[in-house]
Amino acid sequence: LYEQMYDDRRREALIAEVGKFTQEKLMDPGMESKVRIVVAITTLLTNAPELGNSQLKEGLLEMMLVMARSDEYIQQLVASEAIIAAASKKKDVTAIVNQGLDILKTLYKSTNDHIKVRALVGLCKLGASGGSDAALRPFADGSSTKLAEACRRFLVNPEKDSDLRRWAAEGLSFLTLDAEVKEKLVEDEAAMRALIEVGKTGAQNVMYGVLATLVNITNSYDKQEINPEMLELAKFAKHHIPEEHELDDEDFADKRIWSIAKMGVTSALVSLSKTESHNMRELIARVLNAVCKHAELRGLVVQQGGSKALIPLALEGTDKGTRCAASALARIGITQDPAIAFPGQRSCDVIRPISLLLDPECEGLENFESLMALGNLGSLNESTRKRILKDGNCIQAIENFMFEDHELIRRAAVQCWTNLCVSDVQVKRCEGENDKVKYCVLLCGDDVDHNVVKAASGALAMLTSASNKCCKKVFESKQWNDCL
Repeated sequence: LYEQMYDDRRREALIAEVGKFTQEKLMDPGMESKVRIVVAITTLLTNAPELGNSQLKEGLLEMMLVMARSDEYIQQLVASEAIIAAASKKKDVTAIVNQGLDILKTLYKSTNDHIKVRALVGLCKLGASGGSDAALRPFADGSSTKLAEACRRFLVNPEKDSDLRRWAAEGLSFLTLDAEVKEKLVEDEAAMRALIEVGKTGAQNVMYGVLATLVNITNSYDKQEINPEMLELAKFAKHHIPEEHELDDEDFADKRIWSIAKMGVTSALVSLSKTESHNMRELIARVLNAVCKHAELRGLVVQQGGSKALIPLALEGTDKGTRCAASALARIGITQDPAIAFPGQRSCDVIRPISLLLDPECEGLENFESLMALGNLGSLNESTRKRILKDGNCIQAIENFMFEDHELIRRAAVQCWTNLCVSDVQVKRCEGENDKVKYCVLLCGDDVDHNVVKAASGALAMLTSASNKCCKKVFESKQWNDCL
């Protein structure tokens, strides 16, 4: 409802209405009203954070902390969940660290596992408020590792119910922002396998904890590039500069990716991919793309159903999510046999998502990988060739990249175009009133890249063997004798 309020005036009216309801419940002396309002605000903080934060007025946080101190189970439960949800903004985290840390520690000593695990997640969230910045540590050194060990005990114990294991996974999703925790978790095979098993259930409530942990382990989140001039300016102004932990280096991240891929992480991601949440779909695509970065692991992804799950992820989701999924598909299409990776109709279905990477706004590497994958698909069968040729945007983009300055991108585009020359549709296109054959002749005279010459001469051989019109068009180029 809040997201439907497109202008500020409507949003303010909704905030005022919710504020009125909050005030009424707070004025009621009964404990039931207070429990209800805390549950309502927890729901808002989880699903509409902006609206939820507008209700965190002075006194409400204090009331939550008082409820957490009580001996009653339901009050402790709702208060601990509310404190976890409230600790999303830096200023609130600071206030909770100052006021509520002792309360969370007391709740953690509870004999009831459901209270204990929620207090643990609250402590994990507060402990991870420094993010991946190695210099920021809200708690003493070593605290994050101890909290991770506590989460591990809940996670690996098969006697614990699924709710407790879900909360343990959520605790790890915050703690794994710390590079030392990531390393220790991946080295602990029992804990990692338990996390993957939790993911394989495909349950909605485990999704965030499992996926956020995997994104942190693989370092597949966006990293902000720091401008050197801004860095010097920050040093001069004595402003805090984030430091990256040495265990977050690419070498360490790659080792972690290899470890979790061998443990079968793709199966868990496939189970979770049925979600409709675009943000969750993006996290799944990020992790799969990080795994597909390694050519040797792509076969595992295909075996465990990753290539099938990636197609819908590439067609629907956030911009970043669809790009990551399309990139993973392209990488699979380059090194794996397309007949095995994309059997049957899937070989045609995969063309549209891969061709999305031909957009000039995408990075050069994405363009290159897309062209390589489409070239492989073009060599598969007539159905895939026709699908590529009938998609006007796709074939237009391939032909545009044949004029690209970058040597590798141009080579991939020419090779892809050559593979399409087997099709009668491509022959008819070249017979029309255009300079496609003429440009192909000119490419045969390319003295920079011999692979382009091979591809162009192959295309010309196929076109001229299939059509007399194409034979005549060869002589339209004035340099045909020099080029050939």
